[in-house]
Amino acid sequence: MRTTPTAHPNTELLVYGIREIVDVANKIKGLDPALELTWENIGDPVAKGWSVPQFLKEILTEEIHRADNRSFAYTHSRGNIETRKWAVTYAKQFCPSSTLDYEDILFTNGLGSGIAMLYQMVAPGKRILQPSPTYPTHASFESFCSGNAPIFYKLDPEKGWAPDIADIEAQLQNHPDIVGITVINPNNPTGTIYSQETLEAITRLAEKYNVMIISDEIYFRMVFPGHTHVHMAELAHARVPLIVLRGLSKDIPWPGGRCGWLEFHNTDLDPAFKDYCEAVKKRVLLEVCASTLPQMVIPTVYNHPQFNAWNQQYSTELQTVADSIADTLNQIPELTVNKTLGAFYLMPRFKQGSLNNRQTLPITNPQVKAYIEQAVATPNLADDKRFTYYILANTGIVCVPASDFFSPYPGFRLTTLSRNPEERKKTYERFAEATKAYLGSG
Repeated sequence: MRTTPTAHPNTELLVYGIREIVDVANKIKGLDPALELTWENIGDPVAKGWSVPQFLKEILTEEIHRADNRSFAYTHSRGNIETRKWAVTYAKQFCPSSTLDYEDILFTNGLGSGIAMLYQMVAPGKRILQPSPTYPTHASFESFCSGNAPIFYKLDPEKGWAPDIADIEAQLQNHPDIVGITVINPNNPTGTIYSQETLEAITRLAEKYNVMIISDEIYFRMVFPGHTHVHMAELAHARVPLIVLRGLSKDIPWPGGRCGWLEFHNTDLDPAFKDYCEAVKKRVLLEVCASTLPQMVIPTVYNHPQFNAWNQQYSTELQTVADSIADTLNQIPELTVNKTLGAFYLMPRFKQGSLNNRQTLPITNPQVKAYIEQAVATPNLADDKRFTYYILANTGIVCVPASDFFSPYPGFRLTTLSRNPEERKKTYERFAEATKAYLGSG
């Protein structure tokens, strides 16, 4: 007898707290329409008041008014050929010795889609080692595809969230099923940037244990003044199978453009890696093609004479915002805050013993109070998630618990995009006062 469709058995392994907290916030807003919500959880520069540069608008206007209407049609299933050829030239700016070919570049609808394909096409029983904390799409989708909990290596907050090289090697030794290492640099969720020494050490381990590297470099253009991004392609050249992830997303800013690309480097080093790359290329064909419009304008955008100056100013202002928020939160004795070095993320962590499951904040609306009390009664709820629920209900400020980024260190992640200085000061002073009250409540 036939049965109705049932959910995939690994569905519970799909977690994405960045958006899940939105459901909680909207539920609270429905119960208390007077509560003003402040969204500090999602990395959308446009929604936070950052201007889209005029040159981007002009490029898009010119493109959509072309007589041939090319941006309204399908493009090549693996990505517009001319744009892929541009991406090869672009990559060689950072790695002059690169042998990357345009046939080894795939365009996808945002990097989220590309990340999913990468993990879908890993052979059954094989694993990709993930950082902890991490951007949840990586760990969650790898876990979903493998049917098992993620295998993590530690990022060390005492060393600026640098990868723990000894722990990476320990995981490689303990798990012979690992065939790759994911590296996110500049890092989401911590906002750090890895040194050349650290990346070289990871490359040496990948050589030693014959595994590939997946290097998510979506934020590589968003490096604050005084810091440098080291490209993994330069270190791994002719040494290690490598996939580099890039995209048109936050740095321009145009997150709604949803356009990412995958670069397969050093495919001749290992027949198994080449087969894997070909498998991903087959998988992308099922998507028909990624959105055409962003692909058509990418070369013009990044080659535009105003882009570099605009990007430098953007990064400088982002640094001012991030430093301002960090300075406010560093006044809370129970918090440790590593400053942001790139992108727009900050992950303060609570000192050991600061959090417990007895702490609360006043909630004036009785319906919201009942809802939150029910939510925090969930068995095994992380203490930092409890904290974010009470902060949300008390202040309207939406942030994401560090535990939702698979962090072993209780804390929370903020997007450092609050551009208006008066609003930012008001928001984070309110956040700091509520945090102090919460920590002192029990």
